[in-house]
Formats: sequence, structure tokens, C-alpha cells
Amino acid sequence: MLVFVAIFSLLLAVASVEARMGVLKNDGQARSVEVSMCDTQHPDDALRSIHSELSAQTKLRKVKPRAPQAFTVKTYFHFVVTADSVALYPPERRNLLATGQLQALNTAYAPAGITFSTPVPPTYTVNTTWATNSDDVAMKTALRAGTYSSLNIYFQSNLSAPGAAYDPSSFLLGYCQMPTSATSTSCLSSLGHNTTDSSCTSTSYAPTSYVSDGCNVLAATMPGGAMQDYNQGKTAVHEVGHWFGLLHTFEGNSCASTDKGDFVDDTPQEMTATDGCPAGKDSCPGSKGLDPIGNYMDYSNDAWLVAPECFLPLLYFHPLLDE
Repeated sequence: MLVFVAIFSLLLAVASVEARMGVLKNDGQARSVEVSMCDTQHPDDALRSIHSELSAQTKLRKVKPRAPQAFTVKTYFHFVVTADSVALYPPERRNLLATGQLQALNTAYAPAGITFSTPVPPTYTVNTTWATNSDDVAMKTALRAGTYSSLNIYFQSNLSAPGAAYDPSSFLLGYCQMPTSATSTSCLSSLGHNTTDSSCTSTSYAPTSYVSDGCNVLAATMPGGAMQDYNQGKTAVHEVGHWFGLLHTFEGNSCASTDKGDFVDDTPQEMTATDGCPAGKDSCPGSKGLDPIGNYMDYSNDAWLVAPECFLPLLYFHPLLDE
């Protein structure tokens, strides 16, 4: 049965990938690399329409939505490394990275009542083609576990943008698949929760139809990883936000009053993504508030992306299939 997970819009911190210089530190040796931030695609019209409708419903209620019921997401981690990166990811190291990443996810999403649980240890694959993101479909066809309700995160040692030629001096931090289907909003109760109305039918999906679902994340961004300034696990937190349907805080790259941005009323208008930790950044001085540089869905350094106190009381929904 199709269900909706109600999550708070997260103040954590697309199609066009922003790049900047970064530092990768392995075995005490540092080297400068080009870092591309997030390659998650812009939301399609269907998802954008759902955001718009839910936002409108919230405004009409003019009351604080009730907190969502606790929900556990079955989560599968996959380490995929190149042949020359094997020494950087021994078993004990992978265990520490995975434990830290799971904790980072649970800490970030706890205020929304969401818990991530890993039923099995992470998989480990040595495949240079997959680790450089040169054959995403083959990798996910072989490794993806669970159903559409299951979150799969592929931690690749040398992640590159899909379709891009691999360059050892250039890395992509991550990207994720947005939700691709949802129950009609007519199946939502007045409080925004799914109903049991018999007219609201469920939909089944063949595994081949959602094989690409999940998140690709540079392994060096995991807690204690080698990517300086982006190694507290918050890249995965950001990408999982996209998996739930959250948009970038600077979605639309506009200060226009007609631009909906991330469709969250309490998110200040932001025209440009954030670089580093620029206190006082205000890319839309004509709009109320400074840029939300502490929001997980922006591009600030991990150290600047703050936590639970920055969740907003606005419900959003991600379509999942029951196990």
C-alpha cells in the first residue's frame, strides 16, 4: 500500500553542478582537487505540483501541523572502491565510517521522527568502473537491496558526475533520485496524512522501474573521511533530503517574489548557493531574512550546517511502498 512519510522541512545546509576547490587528505598527505557539490536534478512538474499543493494546504489551515508519527527507513550502505583505493578502506575503517554516517543521519532527522536502520552490514565491492560512476545502472542493478521503500546509499571512492569522463583530480560530493510517484492529494486527510479511503488505490512497482532510486555519495564525505570541510557525513544528510523530496534552498536561483524556492514559507529567499561559512550572506536583500546558510539543503561547509533546533513545523511527504 502506498504510504506517505511526513517529514519536517529540514534546516540542514541540480541540474547545473557548482564546482569549487577542495582538499583531499589521505594518509597524512593533502592534495587540491576540484569539488562539484550536488548533481541532483531539478524536480519534475509532478513533484513541483505536489509541493505547491501541500504548501497551499498548510497556509489554508493556519495551524501548526501535528508532529508525524515515528518512522523507520530500512537503509542499505554500499562501499564501492577503485582498485587503487582498496588500502584506504580496510574492514575496520569501513565499519567506523558506516557507524558514523548512520549516527549523522539519525541525529539530523530525529526531530522529524525519522530513524534509519541498517538490517545488514554494508556491502563492499572493488570495481573501478562503478566507483568512478561510469556505469551507474549496472552497479545499482547488482547491488540495490530492499524495495522502493528502502534507502540505498552508494559510497563511491571516486564519484564523478553521471556521464562525465573520470578525472582523478575532480570529485562530485553526491546526488540522489527525487521521488518519482505519489498518491493523489485527494487521498490525504485534512491534516495531511494518508487516508484509508477505498477509492485511493495502491500501485505496485517492478524492481526494474526503481533500480536507480537511491543516493550516490563520495565516500570521503563520511564522518572522519578525507574530504576537508565536507567530512562530517552531512553530504549524505543533504542527499537523503532530496530522496525525501526536499529541494535546494536556492531552487530557482531567483529573488523574485513569484519564485517559490524550496516551497517552504519559512526559508528565506536565496538566489545563490552558499560557499564556505559566510556569516551574514544575503543574496536577496529585498526579501525578509538572511540566506539560510545553516540549512542542510544549502552548500555550506559541514561545520556550518547546524542541527535539530533549525527544523521548521511544515510537513512534506515522500511516497514509499510498504514492505
